[in-house]
Amino acid sequence: MDFKKFWKETFAGFILKNILLAVIIFVGLAWGTLLFIDFYTHHGESQVVPDLRGSYIEEAEVLLANKGLTVQIVDSVYISGKKLGTIVEQTPSPNSLVKSNRPIYVIINSRQVKMIPLPEVNDVSYRQADAILNAIGLSVSNVEYQPSEYKDLVIEVKYHGRSITAGTRLPEKSAVVLVVGSGLSDDLVSVPSLKGMNIETGRDSVVRAMLVVGATNYDVNPSGDENKYVIYRQKPAAGKSVPAGTRIDLWLSKDKSLLDKVFEEDTEGENTDSEEEFF
Repeated sequence: MDFKKFWKETFAGFILKNILLAVIIFVGLAWGTLLFIDFYTHHGESQVVPDLRGSYIEEAEVLLANKGLTVQIVDSVYISGKKLGTIVEQTPSPNSLVKSNRPIYVIINSRQVKMIPLPEVNDVSYRQADAILNAIGLSVSNVEYQPSEYKDLVIEVKYHGRSITAGTRLPEKSAVVLVVGSGLSDDLVSVPSLKGMNIETGRDSVVRAMLVVGATNYDVNPSGDENKYVIYRQKPAAGKSVPAGTRIDLWLSKDKSLLDKVFEEDTEGENTDSEEEFF
């Protein structure tokens, strides 16, 4: 039997023929796959990645579009001294080679200034308060002195002319004014009546009278609704003559019926001469 007859008529020939056909198909598929990958990845077509740092995202989009690239924001941070909303980091790095239609991943500086809560600096020495504020990104623009029982301690913090309390959020690098005690004055002032006032109005009245707000006592701790509380008790009592800079302790409540209550401990010694009480 010759080879051609063996190839056509025997089972072994059938197997060999199918193996050869499979090899041809495999080679064809492999070649086709390589051609497709080469076309899909734009083989040999690379773009130089520009330096996007310091650019706004809108500027980066235009610049990359001209190169057939896109931009994608992956994160936002806050870096003091950098322009808000600009790109601070990118991947791939500048001057890298990438294929067309590839995204460039960027991190941008926050579009908003970092807000810093004011720390509690009341009753702290001026030098210590100044150091605390500088350490967190705030500063002291000026110091005002006011009569107070305790010399050189911070009485109040002001921002844009208004008194602010601990926890108030301020933009980073904001400058505040510290009101610092200069000691008790020899001048006597009359204690104003604060009953019925909310804490903000009462504090303004105390400051205008050249006095200092001391302890602030709420019967129930407020939760962002301090201005709904009214002052129902104060010590020293209204009308007393005290040295300028004396601290006035306040008690506050939402219960307005307390305004009519008389506290015996506040009326003790009312007939005592004020000057003898303090001097």
